[in-house]
Amino acid sequence: MRPYSLALALLLALGAAAPQSQAAPDATVISQQSKKAAGFLDFYYHNDGQLYLSPTRLKKPFLLLTSLPQGVGSNDIGLDRGQLGRTRLVQFERLGPDIILRELNSRYRADSDSAPERRAVREAFAESVLWRAALVPGKQPLVPLNELLIQDLHGVADSLKAAGQGEFQLDKQRSLIIPEGVKSFERNSDVDVLLTFSSAKPGAYVAQVTPDPKSVSIRTRVSFIALPEAGYEPRDYLAYSGYLMDEYLDYGTAVDQSVVRRHILRHRLQKKVPGPAPSEVVKPIVYYLDPGVPEPIRSALLDGGRWWSEAFDAAGFIGGFKMDLLPEDADPQDVRYNVVQWVHRASRGWSYGSAVADPRTGEIIKGHVTLGSLRVRQDHLIARGLTAGWDDRQAAADAAMGLSLARIRQLAAHEIGHTLGLEHNFAASSNDNSSVMDYPHPQIGIQAGQIDISQAYGTGVGAWDKFAISYGYGDFGKGEAGRQALAELVRQAQSQGLRYIGEADSRRADASHAYASLWDNGSDPVAELNRLQQVRRLALDKFGPEALLPGAPQGELADALVPLYLLSRYQIEAAAKFIGGTDYSYQDRNGSWQYIAPELQRQALSAVLATLAPESLTLPRELTELLVPKAGSYGDTRESFARGTGVISDPLAMAEVLGRHSVHSLLWPKRLNRVAEAALNDREQLSVTELVDSLLAKTLYLDSPTGPERGPWLRVNAVVVDELLQALHNPDCSTEVRAQLAARLDDLQQQLKRRASRGSADLAAHYNFLAGAIGKGMDDSQFRLIPNPMAMPPGSPI
Repeated sequence: MRPYSLALALLLALGAAAPQSQAAPDATVISQQSKKAAGFLDFYYHNDGQLYLSPTRLKKPFLLLTSLPQGVGSNDIGLDRGQLGRTRLVQFERLGPDIILRELNSRYRADSDSAPERRAVREAFAESVLWRAALVPGKQPLVPLNELLIQDLHGVADSLKAAGQGEFQLDKQRSLIIPEGVKSFERNSDVDVLLTFSSAKPGAYVAQVTPDPKSVSIRTRVSFIALPEAGYEPRDYLAYSGYLMDEYLDYGTAVDQSVVRRHILRHRLQKKVPGPAPSEVVKPIVYYLDPGVPEPIRSALLDGGRWWSEAFDAAGFIGGFKMDLLPEDADPQDVRYNVVQWVHRASRGWSYGSAVADPRTGEIIKGHVTLGSLRVRQDHLIARGLTAGWDDRQAAADAAMGLSLARIRQLAAHEIGHTLGLEHNFAASSNDNSSVMDYPHPQIGIQAGQIDISQAYGTGVGAWDKFAISYGYGDFGKGEAGRQALAELVRQAQSQGLRYIGEADSRRADASHAYASLWDNGSDPVAELNRLQQVRRLALDKFGPEALLPGAPQGELADALVPLYLLSRYQIEAAAKFIGGTDYSYQDRNGSWQYIAPELQRQALSAVLATLAPESLTLPRELTELLVPKAGSYGDTRESFARGTGVISDPLAMAEVLGRHSVHSLLWPKRLNRVAEAALNDREQLSVTELVDSLLAKTLYLDSPTGPERGPWLRVNAVVVDELLQALHNPDCSTEVRAQLAARLDDLQQQLKRRASRGSADLAAHYNFLAGAIGKGMDDSQFRLIPNPMAMPPGSPI
């Protein structure tokens, strides 16, 4: 549907404006002098810049949504083009001569046939009036909307403040409604507003992307969206289902039922022939790709998005999902279009799958995917580093492009999955990559002594994805028969061994599930870490200038090295999760959780400690000599390794960064607490003392290496002491853990003093310095052995 788009026009034929002393024009005159946009709501844009609404939809709830058709352009700030804001359930009401917009309290309700019960809940909780304006006199009701629209409904100022970019205030004198951005469709009406925010002290990220950082002007959108038609049947949320959900308190439930109601988020999808048997659909779910995506990325995104058609067909909805390029005559603002948008930023960052959903039922009205355009370039950089040692350079170029496009296919499927209602499944990599809803690390192999990236990413949705679509969308009938069919579907998934662990048990700092990690591979994270370390070593030994883009100066080689040197960073985290790690299921009501077996924890400890070996952290001398300083106006970026050596490369800083990553993974406070708790109840379990002694045996208690490996060993020793002292004073560490750490540090201090007395002069200085630092650090919680630790360059999102 083509909207009626408004353009700013000088209405010369209307004659001179009325003098100030005359009465203001009535509603009929205003409507005659204005451009009208008719649709879900009827708007009238007057040539004085005021927008009027014909308030005919009184006491009829609808959705109010803010979004950003224009972004700030900084991943760190997070105000991206296409970002959806908060969805509010609202309605217009007339109170005397005024119209108000009331936000209804959808979190507290009574899903009851009893009007008094519903009224009792409604009157028990506050609502919010978002706006009030007086009706314009006249026969045709009109009300001015500018005061509603020219405000920071999206929370731009709050986002800038939260990102540390300063105190910004909305400048209403430099904010206005954009005439051509006033549109009205069949199911939604939108108004675009140019908002200007000002600050006397803007932050660095704002300065990076804004011509004048003291004035940030962005286009925001306010959408008025019709609620879905009746007939949608909500589906109850089940933790094992893998779905996103909405929840509310229903005071209409019986006493022996939970007052908290949870519904999964999903689209409405109906079969032509209802029931469990396969059938063509009445209307498919269709996603449309932003035509601004260039080839060959465009075709890759379409391919990846279309993977979901297999899952819907398998669930019995033949032709239930489609993906196409957005037609030229379609407007992505139309709420009837699910869109996949290609978004540029100043630096690489996350992609998102968002949705506009009915808060009453969980029905998804519109899916909206935001794909960051720089992600594919990061994949290409990683692939170039991995293939730098290939003799066949054309094959290397083809392989790098192949890996990049394979990743973008997976990314399209992943983010569309969110807009279909699916949550992350970070345990899928331990189930033969059973879901595109995990975060995948490239599968890298070695064939005939050469790095192999031909199978870096899989194709198609996995077994978990097919189960999830069947659970969320399947037509199993109503009542008890439908519930039994869903329960049987869950039992089948469990019998297949499909593991599901979501966001909260994977990403958070206190997450303990051993099989749920981000950017990892394999059912055995320890074996995969050992294997990936071999891949990393081979890739580093063969790395060279061939990793650069054509025309890039050699000084850029240091940045190309970063993701390769840190290749195993996420697999280190996955293996470390076995230490003090747990295993449990969301679904088994009669089950229990267990600590990972002691022998597996010790294997994980050994694998992580191997990443601290001097030979693992040391670069080949030939490679370090190739890392020349950056040329001319080329400068460091956030993707560069920090250095303590000026402009020349700093291999010891690299060793510090990766070494600290491994040590910190072992000494994570809540991980140590779990290790201590498990050992108190089972003497076979790994203990904090054993963990720390093993760490010291592989670092400070090693005989001093010679040659290039000596420097990384010295630096890592300092990192180990620094991290032990930080753990000792960390308030998250239990008293039992701190007691054991204090004992190990006391013993370490004595050992270092003894080693200093019989070592060479430089080793004596090293040991005495560390021993002294232990004494200071145990007494002073603010003491840092390394005052300014080298920062780890960003890795996520791969």
